[in-house]
Amino acid sequence: MYNYYEIKITGKDIRRFIKTLYRMKVQLYKIKWEDSSVILWIDQEGFKKIKEIKTIYRIDIIGYHGLLKLEYYVKKYYFFLISMAIGILLILFLSHLIFNVRVVHVKKEIRDLIREELKKEGIEPLHFQKSFHKQEEIVRKIILNHRDQIEWMEIERVGTKYIVKVEERKYSEEKEEEEARDIIAKKDGRILQIEASDGTILVAKDQYVKKGDVLISGQIKNKDTVMARVRSNGRVYASTWYTVNVSLPYHYEEETKTGNKKKSLSVQFFSSKWNLFQFHSYPQKKVTSLFEIKNSILPLSISWNEEEEIVRSEKVYTKDLALLEASSIAREKLQDMLGSDIEILYEKSLKITEENSKIDIVVFFTVKEDITAYQKTPEEKIAEES
Repeated sequence: MYNYYEIKITGKDIRRFIKTLYRMKVQLYKIKWEDSSVILWIDQEGFKKIKEIKTIYRIDIIGYHGLLKLEYYVKKYYFFLISMAIGILLILFLSHLIFNVRVVHVKKEIRDLIREELKKEGIEPLHFQKSFHKQEEIVRKIILNHRDQIEWMEIERVGTKYIVKVEERKYSEEKEEEEARDIIAKKDGRILQIEASDGTILVAKDQYVKKGDVLISGQIKNKDTVMARVRSNGRVYASTWYTVNVSLPYHYEEETKTGNKKKSLSVQFFSSKWNLFQFHSYPQKKVTSLFEIKNSILPLSISWNEEEEIVRSEKVYTKDLALLEASSIAREKLQDMLGSDIEILYEKSLKITEENSKIDIVVFFTVKEDITAYQKTPEEKIAEES
């Protein structure tokens, strides 16, 4: 049985009332006796017959099941549901409108030109958004019509706003001679590798250099005489040294994914949030928003989310595990500081301190990195050919 009422009948000699219901052929699907009352599960037809009986017994509806429950909630929250539906439709309508078009360029005449062209194509405030393919078509058309002024253009939609980026076409003039330069060391290190295509190499592999030392000179010399000045090109790699401090608590919280996932639809009104059509919620979960509709005009938003069940548990590091985790964290810190293109040559934990339920570790690294930097080649008189 899917649609039934759960009613409570209170009064004296309830069994007599139950006998009356049997004589009236009221279908009773379930009976639960209490001290001075009885709880019955009956269908709609049976409930209608009970309502027609003139009785001194107190009859209360204490539950709805099946479609009756849905009908009850629809009636109870009718105005809220209507308001929410209107709000959703309004948000959907407003989310497809454009409220602002911003053209990004330093020159006012270029901005005005683009705004006028966009207006012709229907891209202006309080107009409906264009599809991605339509945007691309409009961009190609504007560039084609103004190829002598526009080099590149892009339309990006951010919420209910268009951001239009424009690059002005610039005609290249005769290229001036490039300035002579040296390649210098941007930090101390030991030379590992030299790649040079122009200039004079002044250092050798395994040589220690200090910050500011000239590695590849822009001066081409014959003995002590400067024969030419060029723009040095190349890369110099050296081994450098760093220490990274890591602090870890022995007690930590670990998250484990159970593999259970599901989609959910949520509605937020002001600070209140409801998950619709969700009858079972994960005790612990990680929520990722897949799609969201919101507007700054109304305090109402709708989002389609993916929920992933997780289990959080308290863990305790052993010293060996703490050292492994510290090594991983130290490497991440080093790459954040230097970039991901470095090569770690050597690693060692220098100092380990344990106190107050935590471990402090100093990790030493030797890395291979690019130490290339530039400076203008000093002005010196170039020898004249005889």
